[in-house]
Amino acid sequence: MNLSSFKSGDELILFLVALLLLVFAIIILFVILGIFRTLKHIEAKQKGQIAEEFSFNSWWKSLTGAVPLEKEEVILLDHNYDGIKELDNHLPPWWKYLFYATIVFSIFYMLDYHVWSTSPLQIDEYEQEVSKAQKEIEEFQAKNANSIDETNVKILTKDAKVVANGKEIFIGKCVACHGALGEGGVGPNLTDEYWIHGGSINEVFKTIKNGVPEKGMISWKATLKPNEIQDVSNYILSIAGTNPPNAKEPQGEKTGAVAADSTASK
Repeated sequence: MNLSSFKSGDELILFLVALLLLVFAIIILFVILGIFRTLKHIEAKQKGQIAEEFSFNSWWKSLTGAVPLEKEEVILLDHNYDGIKELDNHLPPWWKYLFYATIVFSIFYMLDYHVWSTSPLQIDEYEQEVSKAQKEIEEFQAKNANSIDETNVKILTKDAKVVANGKEIFIGKCVACHGALGEGGVGPNLTDEYWIHGGSINEVFKTIKNGVPEKGMISWKATLKPNEIQDVSNYILSIAGTNPPNAKEPQGEKTGAVAADSTASK
């Protein structure tokens, strides 16, 4: 086998582990066969008989408990149903041993999962996997947060988490100029139909990112992360048409009502 066919070191390790387990299973099989042979010799010696040479066929018969056809009269019952006779066949030894093994396994299973709690239950495993996946999502989002710009910013006004985060940023950074409700102050009213620099999500993002220095609005790209600018942009679009009290007079060009899930062009 060409080792280069494995795509990763993990796959190679798994293959080697599987190979070792297979070798171990073969060794265990030969050990069991050796024990079986030894027991046969001991049994024959105790009965004063000559031990038969080991054969796979005799070993298999001992596992199945099969009775040869020529000896079926030994297990023949005194039942006769219209010429049909009944044999007193017992369950195969391997089946009984497997059943006993399941009983032992169930005891250890109960102790492990429900008494000692050393292994997680399925619901616990599920919650752990969900938590792990959530962390991976957050790490991925954090890693890719800086890739957001005015060309690929998304409308997320229906995402409550995005809007809530955007509102928190707005209250902390924008209230001094635009009012607590976006009604305007030093800066323009952000809730009416008039926009100075465009009211699409892309234009709002660009205005917040680069600022409008000639009118006193600073650039926020050094203070806010791209994903935070996206959040506050979506919050601004989400308050369009709310008509807060003491709203500042319109400024800029009228572009029509801004729907919460549209990209209308402040």
